[in-house]
Amino acid sequence: MHQWSKNLLIFVPLFVGHAYSSLAHVFAVAEGFALTCLLASATYMLNDIADLEADRQHDVKRLRPFASGDLPVAFGLIAAPLLIAAALAGAVLLSPAFAAALALYLVVTLAYSFGLKRLPLIDVFIISMLFVLRIVMGTAVIALAYSPWLLTFSWAFFLSLALAKRHVEVVRADRAGAGDVVGRGYRGADWPLTLSFGVGSGLISIVIMLLYLANDAMPSGFYGDARWLYAVPVCMTVWLMRIWLLSHRTELDDDPVIFALRDPTSLLLGLGVALAFWLAL
Repeated sequence: MHQWSKNLLIFVPLFVGHAYSSLAHVFAVAEGFALTCLLASATYMLNDIADLEADRQHDVKRLRPFASGDLPVAFGLIAAPLLIAAALAGAVLLSPAFAAALALYLVVTLAYSFGLKRLPLIDVFIISMLFVLRIVMGTAVIALAYSPWLLTFSWAFFLSLALAKRHVEVVRADRAGAGDVVGRGYRGADWPLTLSFGVGSGLISIVIMLLYLANDAMPSGFYGDARWLYAVPVCMTVWLMRIWLLSHRTELDDDPVIFALRDPTSLLLGLGVALAFWLAL
């Protein structure tokens, strides 16, 4: 269930689109969040079943319910289709546009689980697009206009985070002399690529945010004092630097998003972002 925290991205368009004053919009996004969590649980089950043998050889993933034997595989094979059907049916009733985005999320996730995750660099690209799709779903469920700024920033930012997670595995394989990363298609010697692509895409996301602030947010009229918004890229740059430092030291033992929810420094920087947004209003 801790993986559900990633689906909170569905609420981002509600806030950056300044649509939070409408209770109907808030309830619609909340319903969309619940349906996405149902679907995500199903896809995580299928992903863990598909990756069973590789997970059993991993230091941390071997503790997952199916890999450890805590749950029988048959449970996942029965529960996953039922959850998928319930999520898609609810999505159709909520919003056809949201249902279409949710169905695309399902297709891309299954393609990742049953093949694309074994293709180096393609795997992290797909992961970043799945994060972007969550924002698309949050936009579609309340029929807002899509923001090219938000979508391009999100793609670059989450590409960096996906690469940070993969970089840990690659560096560990290199230092252990293992050669290949089990079930991933990477080699230990690939760490300069994951490092350069990851840091580069992270910095690109910050540049996109700065361009948005200067060219769109400032003249938009939505903010009483938009200058406070410049604290947001400052906090996010510091956080990205911290993530990549820990990643390169192989001290990032969890998904960066999950890590942020448990890390006091990350929570403090997140509070700074929220405070800057509030002061800007």
